[in-house]
Amino acid sequence: MSLTSRLLALICAPAYALRRSRIADLPAWGGVLLLCLLGTGWSAFRIWQGGCTAQRVLSLVICLSVASLLLIAHAQRYLVYRPKGLVLPEDTSELVADEKLRLRGSGFFAVSDMVRYLVEIPVFVWCTQLGEYVLAAQVRPLNFLGVGVPLGEGGWWYIFFKPEQVLDWSSGELAFGLGWRPAVQIIYRTEQGPQTLHLSCEDAGPLAILIKTLRAQTDPSQAQRIAVAPRAP
Repeated sequence: MSLTSRLLALICAPAYALRRSRIADLPAWGGVLLLCLLGTGWSAFRIWQGGCTAQRVLSLVICLSVASLLLIAHAQRYLVYRPKGLVLPEDTSELVADEKLRLRGSGFFAVSDMVRYLVEIPVFVWCTQLGEYVLAAQVRPLNFLGVGVPLGEGGWWYIFFKPEQVLDWSSGELAFGLGWRPAVQIIYRTEQGPQTLHLSCEDAGPLAILIKTLRAQTDPSQAQRIAVAPRAP
């Protein structure tokens, strides 16, 4: 992964933390972005009125940089992913019904009438007897005196989709914060339109099981587009 991608991944982690946090029911991400934009405008006004000084230019650059980085991280969905071939061992098995895989998931999780975009949260992934995929993520809110993730969002959040809803998928690698790991990107159809799901793990073993299962369940013409490296001699 390139240096630019690694730096962007470092930015995504704190930006996502701001996005998920609230201060007295106000979104922390929006508040920081608004302060940066106001600081940019104020610094530019001071430079226009009184001329350039090192302090004013530095203030302008810092405010503008932070605002830009927050917007870039938001556009990236707070993670960095790139397609890359993944070697599947010859003895890789397919996912058995109700067998649970422990991975990390990034996507739109829902419970009751609430939907939240969660990034790299530990998830259990399994396939039911009827062939439906289920992702279950437990949110444990970190909140101190009203600052942090709202306590009302604690509990289990879910994603459901069937193999016939899968529009495309690819193997690759994902970076979030300091670490990068093998990953799978899945684009699936919902009533609200296409949604993108990322699943990753430190050990590629569980991911290989998921990939082999997806290859067996998706249309052959689609599977041919997936970059899967051949087994090394």
